[in-house]
Amino acid sequence: MKKTILTILSVLIASTSAFAAATVGDASNGLTIGSTATTVVKGSKGVTVSYDGVAQGYILGAWHTSGTQTFATSAGDTKIFKADGTAVSLPTTIPTGSQSAGFGSSFTTM
Repeated sequence: MKKTILTILSVLIASTSAFAAATVGDASNGLTIGSTATTVVKGSKGVTVSYDGVAQGYILGAWHTSGTQTFATSAGDTKIFKADGTAVSLPTTIPTGSQSAGFGSSFTTM
């Protein structure tokens, strides 16, 4: 289910033409992504979504408040990464093109 959520969010984000700065949202407030063509993304109850992006790239993470893992991906990565713990820090450098976000040693690929 978590893989599905991240995959859907990744497709939605990739289809927008412009991106907002670092944002975190949950089921109560969601995220508005994009500036010209916008999409509101809301996680399920207890799911928090973290997004940071620029016009040509993004980093996306998600976790459940009572869960034990954080899942993440970026515009330049073809895999979903996971880390033990919730709200694990995501990379701060936004990748562009096919560049990887460089998730580091806290994350492993799925």
